[in-house]
Amino acid sequence: MPGPQDIPAPDGADDGEQLLQQVGRALRDLHPQASMAQIARAVGVSPTVLYRRYPTKDALLLALAAAFFDGLLQRAQEARALPAEQQLPYFLRTVGLHLATSRSVLPYAFREMSLPEQRHHIYAIITELLATAKAAGHVHPDTDVADIGAIVWAMRGIIDITGSLAPEAWERHLNIALAGLANPDLAFSRPPMDIDRLDAVISGKRPQS
Repeated sequence: MPGPQDIPAPDGADDGEQLLQQVGRALRDLHPQASMAQIARAVGVSPTVLYRRYPTKDALLLALAAAFFDGLLQRAQEARALPAEQQLPYFLRTVGLHLATSRSVLPYAFREMSLPEQRHHIYAIITELLATAKAAGHVHPDTDVADIGAIVWAMRGIIDITGSLAPEAWERHLNIALAGLANPDLAFSRPPMDIDRLDAVISGKRPQS
């Protein structure tokens, strides 16, 4: 499962796309807090070349985050082509792998860098995956998009806490979460977040009143 640094460039990809992939690979060995000069040195270009394409460190991280979320959208599109019982598990497992391979590349607050159109596209696809799973009886009928969001947050937390000491620990948690969603006797003690509140949590921005 590729992280943003491993997403293959499409045919005709320009030098900027190739440079971004090289930066992602370099940051895996460095750290998201590495300076532009350190990144340029690791990539094998002069700082001028890096600054010409990405004027600031924030601009560089925003580009990496955009590649990350584009990767999530690609995983979601792949899931739609699978049998009903495999769609949601495939999506969540590949998201977990995507998070794990990107842990050392993106800053912790990378979710705040997502574009609104990326987030809402992902919400729409998850809604579709849930509808398919519910119709087939594979998840509890009250499961909501926000519940899937919470599973993803939990995986991200486990990946960050365990790091290289237990890099597969998130997979066991996901097994438990998926078994819970499939339990017809599952009882929710609280209603789910609505989409506006979910988006506010993910984007780090308060919803407009």
